[in-house]
Amino acid sequence: MAKNSLDHALHNESVCKYLNKKPECADWVITTAFYSALHFLRSKIFPLDLIENGKKIKFTDFDSYCSTKQIAKGKHRTFSDLVEKEVPDPNLAVQFNWLKDMSWTARYNSYNFDRTYSNFALEKLKLIKSFCQ
Repeated sequence: MAKNSLDHALHNESVCKYLNKKPECADWVITTAFYSALHFLRSKIFPLDLIENGKKIKFTDFDSYCSTKQIAKGKHRTFSDLVEKEVPDPNLAVQFNWLKDMSWTARYNSYNFDRTYSNFALEKLKLIKSFCQ
């Protein structure tokens, strides 16, 4: 099955909006907003041409990038670094990293968030999506 980050982003966004109807699901709104933003940004950044050792290399997607660079761990950090390097507006990297950090907190530390945080997540997702389309 072919990978399509834009389709994946739109799917995650629809789940995010569905979950947002339930105030008790704020943690999952944040998490799905992060994964939607991740896929929107992947669709914008890739394919990616880089010059390495004087040679042009085309990376078709993030998985090929990680495979070529032999990155097996720390893929979220690696992608955050790519966003910071490849996205011209540094504010978008800040928004993306906020979503990443809050998603991590929601999944592993505390799931108790009120709607204020899920609304922030939706606002950040909207900014990222707007840039990517």
